[in-house]
Amino acid sequence: MENTIILTQSEVKDCLSMKEAIDAVKVAYSAFAKGRVQMPSVQHLDVHKHNGEVDIKSGFVEDFGLIGTKIASGFYENLKKGFPPGIAIIVLLDLETSMPLAIMDGTHITAYRTGAAGAVAAQVLARKNSKNVGILGAGTQGRMQLLALQEIFDIQNVKIWDIERGLAEQYEKEMSINVQVVDTPEQVVRDADILVTATPSKKALIRADAIHEGLHINAIGADGPGKQELDPAIMTRVSKIVVDSLAQCRSIGEIQHALGEGLISESTIHAEIGEILNGDKIGRENDSEITIFDATGLSAQDIAAAKIVYDAAKKKGLGKRINLLG
Repeated sequence: MENTIILTQSEVKDCLSMKEAIDAVKVAYSAFAKGRVQMPSVQHLDVHKHNGEVDIKSGFVEDFGLIGTKIASGFYENLKKGFPPGIAIIVLLDLETSMPLAIMDGTHITAYRTGAAGAVAAQVLARKNSKNVGILGAGTQGRMQLLALQEIFDIQNVKIWDIERGLAEQYEKEMSINVQVVDTPEQVVRDADILVTATPSKKALIRADAIHEGLHINAIGADGPGKQELDPAIMTRVSKIVVDSLAQCRSIGEIQHALGEGLISESTIHAEIGEILNGDKIGRENDSEITIFDATGLSAQDIAAAKIVYDAAKKKGLGKRINLLG
């Protein structure tokens, strides 16, 4: 009987680079589009008393022979208490037998696979010469999205806004690129080739009249019930609406608001991202198109990235091995 590997966050970090995460996410999206992934609905739990939320994402990917379950939390007062605001744990099981293969920190995996998702989408939806990025949210994903985009594009300038200006100023100091802190969300959009929204906001921060021709939007933050960063009317101005999972985006994400208000129908949605990666649908066709990627996060992404970590940990001899069923 194979032992279960337990991996700490530092060990996970040793096993997963951003480039590897990008490659893993591409495989996951492709497999999902081919029907080789099964995922139940995301289970969401609000913890209002402590300004927190918990999401449980599970599923299996036939290509990897793995079942994966992730418990991920966002507790937004944690920074004041000296704890990270986002914490996650991933469990991997063998698809054929359900034997437990690994229990690992999922915080780093979540951060990297979510950043990678934005880069994968931008690679086929943003202008090829994109250099200017606008980012809403100076937290973990504000950083990860930029790091991932830098793997694909020659990013030169970044505008950052956060509701807590001090976090934006800290971001400016920490990121090794030209960063400008701005006072309003609308200022982030000006001159941007790529706009990233990565906040836990529950009200629209960007109005429809703020976007411009040629812009690509990575809508990352609205990954749970009630979350919203974009004016739903933006969807009526977009040339191509692309999602990670249409089924999931019906209940969470940005397009649910536009669907609910009758501004668009499901036929308006151009593609799931895996369809573009597989060549079944086309990405950006010209430099004037406005495109958007509505990312709600798939368990297939977690499983793909966790597989890389699991394989690397076995090769490097990392982690504690226990007979969990003994």
